[in-house]
Amino acid sequence: PSRRRPPRHMSRLSAVGCCSSARAGVSHRRFRASSVPKRSTPVARAAADAPASADATKALKAACDTVVGEMKGVSVAFVGDNESANVAVANVLAKALGYTPLSTGALIEQVTKSTRAEILAQDGDAGLVLAENAVLEQLSRMIRTCVATCGGGKGATARGDCWDHIFGQFTVWLDDVDALKAAEAEAGLVNGGASTEADAESKKRKETETSETSAPQRDAYAFAEITLVLSSPDITTTAEAANIAINVVNAIGEAVKSDPQLAGKKGFYTKMGCRGDWPVLQPPGWDGTEAGKTDPATQKPYRNAV
Repeated sequence: PSRRRPPRHMSRLSAVGCCSSARAGVSHRRFRASSVPKRSTPVARAAADAPASADATKALKAACDTVVGEMKGVSVAFVGDNESANVAVANVLAKALGYTPLSTGALIEQVTKSTRAEILAQDGDAGLVLAENAVLEQLSRMIRTCVATCGGGKGATARGDCWDHIFGQFTVWLDDVDALKAAEAEAGLVNGGASTEADAESKKRKETETSETSAPQRDAYAFAEITLVLSSPDITTTAEAANIAINVVNAIGEAVKSDPQLAGKKGFYTKMGCRGDWPVLQPPGWDGTEAGKTDPATQKPYRNAV
């Protein structure tokens, strides 16, 4: 059977299929925002430009204190094109949770002794994908971290086949209003009907152009369990970052409330080595193949299903 999507704790864009992260360097799959269906429910919106409150940091700490025990040490990963937002929110949240803040971009440059621009110039997008994927593999073994991933549609999290090492974390996509509107407008443009032959030709041409200009990484980011749409991409103060982090904490709280075993399942997934079987976890003896998967409800191989 095809991989099931992770549970939807908040509204999000449709996800795409994942493949083994071992193919990260050779996969040429591209995802198109134009294929994204309309939402049936609104996405939670976090206002980055909300009035700064002197008590924002205190409010964040109080919110964290109510949910940190239920998180059971599971890390939090931030994805999205806005890397500066990922870093800002990860840092303030980590401090409030008592976690360690980490940036995959900074770790890549620290380990490789090269800037990401140099990696891209020398090895192309695949080089950065492999580098971030290697960092995420190492971080997957850690607990109590808040990880900010690479932005700009580059790196491992921008590819749906490279998420195996972050499914064991609470994943958060920090989107923004302008990017969302652009994606929805593009989806409407490409998905519109063609009433004449000229319209059909025009639509075909637009689809070709869109395949090169759209943001395919949005379909990969849609694997995130939590999506926050920021009213502004700019986060200039700690209070603004804290306001957004409060939304993240509240969403995590709702997630673990709706599924009290969520943190435990993520811990088991990580303990088993992030084998790519999220969210339908396989028993410890699973051989890693589709044919070897069993149905959790019956404990029988799917191939034996009637």
